[in-house]
Amino acid sequence: YIKLQASHRSLDPATLCPTKPASVTVLLVDVTDPMNVPQRQDLLNQLAALKNSIPRYGKLIVTKVDATSDNLLVPVIVRCNPGVAADETEATGNPQALQKTHDEQYDKPLNMAFDGLTKASGSDQSPILESIQSVALTEMQKPALTGLPRRIVLVSDLLQNTRGASFYKALPDPQLFIESPYFRRVRTDLRGVEVELWMLEREDATSTQPRSLIDLWEAAIGAQKGDVIRVYNVSG
Repeated sequence: YIKLQASHRSLDPATLCPTKPASVTVLLVDVTDPMNVPQRQDLLNQLAALKNSIPRYGKLIVTKVDATSDNLLVPVIVRCNPGVAADETEATGNPQALQKTHDEQYDKPLNMAFDGLTKASGSDQSPILESIQSVALTEMQKPALTGLPRRIVLVSDLLQNTRGASFYKALPDPQLFIESPYFRRVRTDLRGVEVELWMLEREDATSTQPRSLIDLWEAAIGAQKGDVIRVYNVSG
């Protein structure tokens, strides 16, 4: 562990995270199909804004939606915001060194990771609910995080597609879905967790992504005691 500037917080040299972060944000990305140019640019703009919104010592975990039948998800990258030059004065630390750490060890590796996230996976499955369950278990429910701001940002076409449930064929009735044995198996505890839904629009959006798809997700998140605070349609 390293000491960084005059904050006297010990930070992990790989992630820049203190023992207890200021907040926890999980970016959960599900890009199955190729994006068009405007969509990719809008997503990169939104990701840059998300990265800049992380407070000093806040933790950002970047993860891809994937099957969790054998193992829980492993993050693509984990970083905490070490702060910027404006967070220090010459009297309390070294603003220039802090800015350099921010630019080279927080900003740059996250930008590289974001660039990779925009590439289509081509996967024939989208286990979105299982992936939310995984990141909730590994990143949201640790006792030490109780009371901290916690957020999941889901980037996806929101079309859950597994053997247990597929939203492609027809959207289920929200109440019936929530009461189903499948949902009981994949649900998790999202109490105190804010959720953002960034919907990647498909070419066939009028038939596959009606307004009722958002309603279904709001019901599913609500049934897990989470709070959907933002719905954003990625342009394109």
